[in-house]
Amino acid sequence: MASALLRDMTTLWDAALHVLPSRVGQVTFDSFLRSSVPLSLEGAEFTLGVPSEFARAWITERHLRTLEDCLTEIAGEPVLVGLKVNGPRADPAPARPEASVAARPPVPSAFPSQPLNPKYMFESFVVGTCNQFAHAAALQVAKAPGSAYNVLFLHSKVGLGKTHLMQAIGHYTREHHPHFQVVYISAEQFVNHLISSIRDNRTEGFRNHYRSVDMWLVDDIQFMAAIQGQTSEEEFFHTFNALYETGKQIVIASDCPPRHLQIMNERLRSRLQQGIVADLRPPDVDTRLAILEKKAQSDGIAISRDVLMRLAQRIESNVRILEGALMNVCAYASLNKVELTPSLVDEIIRDYATGSTASRVTIEEIGSHVAAHFDLTLDELQSARRSAVINRARQTAIFLCRELTDHSLHSIGQFFGGRDHSTVIHALRKVSDAIEREPQTLWLINNMKATLSE
Repeated sequence: MASALLRDMTTLWDAALHVLPSRVGQVTFDSFLRSSVPLSLEGAEFTLGVPSEFARAWITERHLRTLEDCLTEIAGEPVLVGLKVNGPRADPAPARPEASVAARPPVPSAFPSQPLNPKYMFESFVVGTCNQFAHAAALQVAKAPGSAYNVLFLHSKVGLGKTHLMQAIGHYTREHHPHFQVVYISAEQFVNHLISSIRDNRTEGFRNHYRSVDMWLVDDIQFMAAIQGQTSEEEFFHTFNALYETGKQIVIASDCPPRHLQIMNERLRSRLQQGIVADLRPPDVDTRLAILEKKAQSDGIAISRDVLMRLAQRIESNVRILEGALMNVCAYASLNKVELTPSLVDEIIRDYATGSTASRVTIEEIGSHVAAHFDLTLDELQSARRSAVINRARQTAIFLCRELTDHSLHSIGQFFGGRDHSTVIHALRKVSDAIEREPQTLWLINNMKATLSE
């Protein structure tokens, strides 16, 4: 018997939209899948309408299996996907802004700006200790573009909010500075525009376009690392330089900090590090609960706080997956007309869940594991002794506790002999610096994280 999700193609596709960005990449999702529409669902055969023949070929060649796997996981039964060119969904025409004496002609359409997602506003961003600095920096940039916080470099793993903050800057700027030319684009699109401009002898127009904007928002800069040759990096650097030297605001987003970018242009790497570098870490359980509550409120979903807490405790990876799980739970309850219980929630989200209170690694387990590796005892790590070996082991354990648990810096310090906040911060910096300089430390931390996470 077919599952409830498999009987409703719209609900199935809406649930998939929350998960697909992390599976196929944000660029592919924004370019092809966001504007695609479900056309039919006959048995296990799902037909998806895509915006163009190029989109159909791209998805078929690179992402069809991923798409089928994603829909199969959500439906709980095998789903086969067929693609049909259906044309893009029409978005309502934006309201024309009021005329401004400072207004200038719009950015040439030959290299258009990627549209901003209307959901990605500052008002819908949930602020926690994991992203407080990044949010404050982004808001300051939006209020005073091109001033103190230039360049702003946002970095995090996928699904933690850097694209949300970047687009919120764009929305705020367009509302409060309507004469500003704001361009939001991915690094991949920048490179594709460069290639097409070279091919079509439009290089001068390309340069004039990108070097005349007031705010340049560039997402997924790590894509530059995948390009062979220096042409794209050089063009990006000169565009960056031209904007920076004329006081135009630049915001960059990446999946890693500037020092870890695999780019050949050292001048560009240096430029990227000279402004504000802000990271967004995975949210703790309280922030995850707040995210779910805001999502439920904005979507008009009536759901108990106990169920939301269950989701927050079980799903720790990223915000997109968290919101996708909420959508799936609500769809299941609605379609099957059942009351949600903790055990039922666990069953529904079994493919989403990344952890639980029962199975998550503890501070004690981390301390004991690190102590054994360094041929020490846990008592020695918690003692006042400060030999080189004990110091290194203790700092390693503190770093892993911060990475693998939700405990505060204070509680971590208390466990390791009542050490204060500044001592814990010092330990985190020491290990982070060692990871950058010493390959053996990187391997040690990665191996320990893998072992402790099993």
